[in-house]
Amino acid sequence: MKVVGIAGTAKNTGKTTTLLEAIRFFDERRKKLFITGIGYDGEDFDNLTGLPKPRVFVPEGAVVASALPLLQSSPARFDDLKDTGVRCALGRIFLGRVTSPGRVVLAGPASTRDLASVAALAPEDSIVLLDGAFSRISPMVVADSLILATGAARSRDSHRIAREINAIDTIMRLPVMKDVCTGGNKVIGDGVLNVSGGLFLPGQGQELAWRLNGTRKPRTVYVAGIINPLVLLEALNEMGLNRSGGPGHVASVSFIFDHPIMLLLSGDVLQWERVFHILYEAGLKTGVLGSMALLGATVNPYIPLRSGAGKYIATYVPPESFLGDITNLTRVPCTDIILEGPGKLQSWLKRFLD
Repeated sequence: MKVVGIAGTAKNTGKTTTLLEAIRFFDERRKKLFITGIGYDGEDFDNLTGLPKPRVFVPEGAVVASALPLLQSSPARFDDLKDTGVRCALGRIFLGRVTSPGRVVLAGPASTRDLASVAALAPEDSIVLLDGAFSRISPMVVADSLILATGAARSRDSHRIAREINAIDTIMRLPVMKDVCTGGNKVIGDGVLNVSGGLFLPGQGQELAWRLNGTRKPRTVYVAGIINPLVLLEALNEMGLNRSGGPGHVASVSFIFDHPIMLLLSGDVLQWERVFHILYEAGLKTGVLGSMALLGATVNPYIPLRSGAGKYIATYVPPESFLGDITNLTRVPCTDIILEGPGKLQSWLKRFLD
């Protein structure tokens, strides 16, 4: 089983369009497909703007996991409906094999444990496609690979979009600490400071700095859970690492995090640029226990523009220059599926055909 996550950085960034092309790619090559989402998506019209949105078309033979009422009301037809034992906001999640293709609304598991449980029911040798958004991306840790969907609805500033893609890529490229011994949500060994529950509240950074500067100097800090870059900056500032000539003993400390997704869940991703710059200048090592590959980013020039009370119209930034700026400023493969066609996206997905 191979798991590919498709995550939108904001609403209306083309996530569903990207998912539809991925489904078409694998279906045309007769790969077994298992399709589900994180939370709720796939409505006919955007809940905020009222503008039409693409629905998820599922082909014959694919297995889909969604809330039972949504499967029953879909124009697609399913057989072998099975209760996964997992609930979501719209009821029990069932899975079924598509016998007649059509559009379906995805409402999937909202937690990592539930998503892992549902994905484990995928038929052997399946490609699992996960539809999700950054606002609920934490269960995406079960994926092997990730495709970003971003664009002008996130920001009209192509330079900012490029910086965000690069910051996410930096996080995704953190080295995996393969020689670390873990147990009970802790890193085991001498000289290890285990921080449970993450770092996301003001004041936690200062507390971490005090513990690092205590009498027993840890050589490794393991943070389990969500990390807010501003809280980590608070700790680094308290340790004097944001100033020249920081304390020498800290330079031997390694920071270990659970997964890159835990670093993407809280705060502005651009703040991680500052964090990694300080860590690099101080000579501190940083790594993760698990990771995934960032395959690329799809870029959408579409922006919903308010035209009156509760009314929106579809507008666009210039597609060629928007994509060109982002492509020139990033080290991550990028494409506009509508402008360039699906060829580049397909090249990212070909690795799953073996």
